[in-house]
Amino acid sequence: MQKQQTLALFALLAVTAAVACGARPWLTERADALAAKAAYEELLANTPVAELEGETVSLDGRLEVLTTGKSDLYVSGVVVPETIQIVDRKTGEVKWEDKGYLWQSVSWSPGNDLVALAYGGRTWTAVKVISTDYWTRWDFTLPDGSPIPEYTFLPEDWGTWLAAETLLLTVGRGGDGEEQHTYRCVVHAGEEETTGSTMEQTTETLPGNYDFDHDGEPETVELVTVLTPENAPAFPARYELRVKKQDGTAMWHQEAGLYHAGWVSVFSLELDGQDYLLRYTPAVGQSYYAYAYQMFSLDSTGKEAMLKENGVEFDMMFDSDMHQSFDPAAIAAFLEEVHGYLDESTLLLTTEGGQFHTGGSGADFRGDLCFVTESSTYDESKSLEENLKTLETAFAQ
Repeated sequence: MQKQQTLALFALLAVTAAVACGARPWLTERADALAAKAAYEELLANTPVAELEGETVSLDGRLEVLTTGKSDLYVSGVVVPETIQIVDRKTGEVKWEDKGYLWQSVSWSPGNDLVALAYGGRTWTAVKVISTDYWTRWDFTLPDGSPIPEYTFLPEDWGTWLAAETLLLTVGRGGDGEEQHTYRCVVHAGEEETTGSTMEQTTETLPGNYDFDHDGEPETVELVTVLTPENAPAFPARYELRVKKQDGTAMWHQEAGLYHAGWVSVFSLELDGQDYLLRYTPAVGQSYYAYAYQMFSLDSTGKEAMLKENGVEFDMMFDSDMHQSFDPAAIAAFLEEVHGYLDESTLLLTTEGGQFHTGGSGADFRGDLCFVTESSTYDESKSLEENLKTLETAFAQ
């Protein structure tokens, strides 16, 4: 009996040893997991939260964007915040909330009713614009409707509000492998939804040295082109001519479009050793002509300082009761005057006739004469006034 008890004891010890030996790997793995968890929790506790960049407080001081809490996500040396919120600074009420991101930056519109939030992770970025009137949002997309491509990031100065509803957004940091593009976003807030449109904008510095404000310091002339998407109702591009000081401060601008109402031509002209801008608008509509020019410099604030201006109006409705005036001498005097200036000028921008062009001599600008030069009565051997008189006689018969 004692022998049997001894054998049973040995068997029990053997089983116990086997179980203990078999449990060691599991205990080790569990201990390692607990140690790793503790180490990660310590890492989270000692790591700063990703910062919120940009204009955190609205321009009127009413609202504030802030991040709250810590998530359990550690990326690239920071902890992602738990949430990002827009709160009423007076009451503390949370007006809008979303999850936090690895990177977030804010830009307020001038009217405080729109706030642009740029955000992203380790390999991606995105932008949304939030209405503070309705708390609806518009998610930025490229003109073709696609999101910002992966591994394309935003520069530090990614957004500038040009107006209450117009955001100028730069995508890409430039440099090697990351081309930079600029987009003009027009945002419309709504109670049901906030919508927006995206148009790519390019900026070209035009050649030439100019001093339009006559202060002895040269200015830069830039040509801005806004390309609307091909599927948009207003597909033709829009243009803007800008004069900037050496430090980049904007002084003056002139918008131009390809539709009739936006046609304009701007030239640079040197007169008596000084630089001037020459704006010429030879408007034509249903046999009615209104030609006008303004020659001006800029004052220290960029305001136009007029040197000379002139204009002439006439119509070619000779056989109509609506006919008012056609003075060959006045028309010829104006056209010869303005073309004398154009012959000495450089074209900066024209959209006349719905055709964009920049560069070259103003002497090539002759479309305003086509009503007489393309007439069957035109004679190159005669003066402009004589040709206009002949044209009037022919039409009046």
